[in-house]
Amino acid sequence: MYIVFLVTFAIGLLLAVRAMLYGIERPPKPARSRTAAATAVVTGVAAPPRFVINLPTTAGFATGFGATGYLLVRYTTLSTAPIVVVAALAGVAGAIGALTLVAAWAIPAAKAEVVDERYVLQGAPARVVSITDNGSSAVIEYQADGAKLTSRATGLDGVLLEAGGDVVIERIEDGIAYVEPWDRVEARL
Repeated sequence: MYIVFLVTFAIGLLLAVRAMLYGIERPPKPARSRTAAATAVVTGVAAPPRFVINLPTTAGFATGFGATGYLLVRYTTLSTAPIVVVAALAGVAGAIGALTLVAAWAIPAAKAEVVDERYVLQGAPARVVSITDNGSSAVIEYQADGAKLTSRATGLDGVLLEAGGDVVIERIEDGIAYVEPWDRVEARL
């Protein structure tokens, strides 16, 4: 029986690591009825918090259930039924703890993050359309939000740009894109 608990514990840890690495956000689905979530979308009023079964709660349950069950099997003389009940209660506590952690710490921290608008397009590819000042300045063309845009540009660290060359945007500040030729970026990769 201890193998079942040990495997459940390991699965819980793997799910927790996956949640930490990849997150749990999902794009909002269009509401079909006037549920609390639909009302929140229409009115802008937040829906009341509710318990959901998602990656963090599943990971919390599996970790608590597996760890507690394993320890009880290995170090007590209880029969199987009480062990499973106590392990399930510990799993529920782990799921509630995971949900509380996400709701009280992770979500507010993500909402409070300030995005530096200069770096929104960092790493975006662009093409030099024309050059000025012997290549120290240029006009580039790039895509953002499905539209082709142009911007004045200058090379990072004084690098000269070539017409028709591929560049990578580092930042856009005061309407000027600071770019680096793709071959220099590729050499670092």
